[in-house]
Amino acid sequence: MTERPGFPPEAVLRGLSLRRRILLALAGLAGGCGAALLLLLWLTEPDPLPLRTRVAFGGLVAVGVSWAAYAAGTLARMPLFAADRVIAAWLALIFTTATTAASLAVAITRPSPAAGAATVIALGTVLAAGTLLRRARRRRAALLARLSPD
Repeated sequence: MTERPGFPPEAVLRGLSLRRRILLALAGLAGGCGAALLLLLWLTEPDPLPLRTRVAFGGLVAVGVSWAAYAAGTLARMPLFAADRVIAAWLALIFTTATTAASLAVAITRPSPAAGAATVIALGTVLAAGTLLRRARRRRAALLARLSPD
């Protein structure tokens, strides 16, 4: 009997559970379908859209394409040491921060209870995304610490 198993730790930690694969596939489909529908809506408008609307549509299409690309890349290469969770948390933090900035801009230019409530909710999503990022980085660090043969 050997002291080491016949497979490296990278091979054991590389796989995705069925639940994670399904969730990634759903995130990718949602992002891709959302981006495609917004792009089709944008391209089929009979009159030119105002600049702010074009910027918003472009941003939302970029968000959808980013999530679809993330999901496709993760499913294709299989994540290693929770790097996929860190990437997803960064995407969530970036997109929620951008949404919060836009919500805050609307709340400042057009003060109303609805705009204020949307800003408060958006700030909550930024906090949640930041918490997810911190947890994902800690999980990745723990897995990497298990790998090193100190």
